[in-house]
Amino acid sequence: MFNLSKKTEYGLMALIHLSGLDDGDLAKVSQIAHSTAIPKELLAKILSELVRANLAVSCSGPTGGFKLARPATTVSLAEILNALEKKYGLTECMSNDNKCRKAGNCAIAMPLAGINQKFRRILEQTMLIDFISHNNGHGPLFQLESALSGEEN
Repeated sequence: MFNLSKKTEYGLMALIHLSGLDDGDLAKVSQIAHSTAIPKELLAKILSELVRANLAVSCSGPTGGFKLARPATTVSLAEILNALEKKYGLTECMSNDNKCRKAGNCAIAMPLAGINQKFRRILEQTMLIDFISHNNGHGPLFQLESALSGEEN
């Protein structure tokens, strides 16, 4: 079963916080930590990884802080996972490093590969903004929820 790590959950929460800033504003680690209840030291490490992945920007100085590197409409969940997870996939063999001892001799590999490909496409199509506005009943998150519940779009 695919589960987001706490690190990724916290990263999403931090990015959502940053997306709520007015243009030109910055958020300090302490502000984000307070509003999201994320431990400050862990949050600082996560924000550093998001900066390295060009998902957030860090500005130094007494009035410094963090902001999104680009609009929330252009930041995909796949990018966030790539920045914060070492590997991810529906199964171990479908994770980023794709090392399996049974490769070439597995009856479930091909069907799971197709499912995993669809899963990754949903991650690529799900934008940070979808977590903020839930896109008013449209977009990949709504489509996934509808598919899982058996509803039609």
